[in-house]
Amino acid sequence: MTVCSKDEMVPGIFWVGAIDWSVRNFHGYTTDEGSSYNAYLIMDEEPTLIDTVKAEFADQMVERIRSVTPLSSIKYIVMNHGENDHSGALPTLVRLMPQLVIITNEICHQTLLALYPPLKSAKFQITHELKLKTHSLTFVQIPMVHWPDSMITFCPEKRVVFSNDGFGQHIACSERWSDQLVIDHVMVLAKEYMANILGLCQVPIVQALKHVVKLSFDYVLTAHGLSWRNEHIGTIVKEYALFSENKQMKKKLTIYFCSLYGSIKAVAEQICQASKYPTQLLDLKVTNITKCALNAYDSEFLAFGCYTYNGGMNPDMESLIQYLAGLHLIRNRKVYVFGSFCYADKAVKQMIDLITKAGGIVVGKQLYKLKADPECMYDMEDDIRKLFD
Repeated sequence: MTVCSKDEMVPGIFWVGAIDWSVRNFHGYTTDEGSSYNAYLIMDEEPTLIDTVKAEFADQMVERIRSVTPLSSIKYIVMNHGENDHSGALPTLVRLMPQLVIITNEICHQTLLALYPPLKSAKFQITHELKLKTHSLTFVQIPMVHWPDSMITFCPEKRVVFSNDGFGQHIACSERWSDQLVIDHVMVLAKEYMANILGLCQVPIVQALKHVVKLSFDYVLTAHGLSWRNEHIGTIVKEYALFSENKQMKKKLTIYFCSLYGSIKAVAEQICQASKYPTQLLDLKVTNITKCALNAYDSEFLAFGCYTYNGGMNPDMESLIQYLAGLHLIRNRKVYVFGSFCYADKAVKQMIDLITKAGGIVVGKQLYKLKADPECMYDMEDDIRKLFD
């Protein structure tokens, strides 16, 4: 494949990453719009790379670098994060550029050696800063956003923050900046990314933002998706600040349900009609878990409906609750639980146990045998009007 890198993000800093147009599942995260693995080249008398791409795209990255400068001219590569989608091309780069010095932190150093044993013979430098000829780089560790080895890189001369996984999205497109697409769509993708990857990182994000806001920058170059400049920086930083303090939630109800013969679906639709807030109805038969998390992200109210199945809840519902719990997307939400049974009323109790353990506040429940009668329907409508207030 012939590629040409003329993606100069800011004067002297080039995008040399890769676009993954085909990926639709990123370690369980449904990526309907693909993704990108962003790497950058700082042109200096000592040219320096920031991060790499997935291993399968190593040749593309090499060709993009060559379109800007000879491989032999590059002295350093900064590794902000050791995960494979960031580091997969590193062994290839070291083989082609044996002069490379890998700049990183000690935790990332150990991660890279564990993932790629041949790198034991590579040159590493563990440092908090790097002075090039005309640029300086400062490295700020942001552990657990979202791995223990995570850090960001700041270049004051270019007023650029290389933000690693922070502020990213999964999208494959030819554009490089958020202001080149409709911002509302970009923000939906950013929220989806936060919900599914950074959900359990709220406390570390608080600490990371404290470091970021102290820096004087005009550009945020991300590891995935589109980068940020102009007033859009304020938009994404504000969203992260709200999320870090659990203030992103709105008066919104999201209803998740599993229905076998239509009874649970009918109840879910009735609850939807009774809600006085914007409401999203998600059938787990046709809704992937990534979109379920996105809708929970800013919902103050949640409802879960499921029938008893083999002495427990439907496995799709159990999987969803466990997934949302792991991402802290049930914590502090008001939750309503409803369900049906034939001969063993187990599902509702099991859902309540998991939701309570996850920090959800169960404000009401309704259990019925086989099919909800009109009185039961009325009671649930009344519950929804009273409880979600």
